[in-house]
Amino acid sequence: MIKNRKSSLAALAAIGASLLLAGCQTPSDVAEADAKPDPRQGAEVRNICFQSQIRGWRELDNKSVIVEVGVRDEYKLDLIGACRPEDAFTEIGLVSRGGGSCLSTGDRLVTDERFGDGSCSIRRIYEWHKDGKPAEGSEATAG
Repeated sequence: MIKNRKSSLAALAAIGASLLLAGCQTPSDVAEADAKPDPRQGAEVRNICFQSQIRGWRELDNKSVIVEVGVRDEYKLDLIGACRPEDAFTEIGLVSRGGGSCLSTGDRLVTDERFGDGSCSIRRIYEWHKDGKPAEGSEATAG
């Protein structure tokens, strides 16, 4: 009888722990994990290093921008925080914590928007293949 009680308690504890962990995910986390990435998105990279400057940028959606590095290379920066790239007028600033010419996750992106603080952090960095076919229903251009 004691053996069954212990196994029942262990099973209940395991079920409780899994429910607790499942409760920590927000609906947006689940939707983001289930969403398929844009086919133009390449491998995740640790950082972007550049010789002199980022040549240009464009908004991809409300949580990411594409930056042009060098002549041909482009990268997608997934952002987290309060900035709204769609509200940037003409400029964004990229602030490296290391102070060098490399960007990594955790570095900051600052926009010239008029309202709000206009800054957020780089959550992830991906290679971007601009010549690939855009995702179905994507508003972004392949440019």
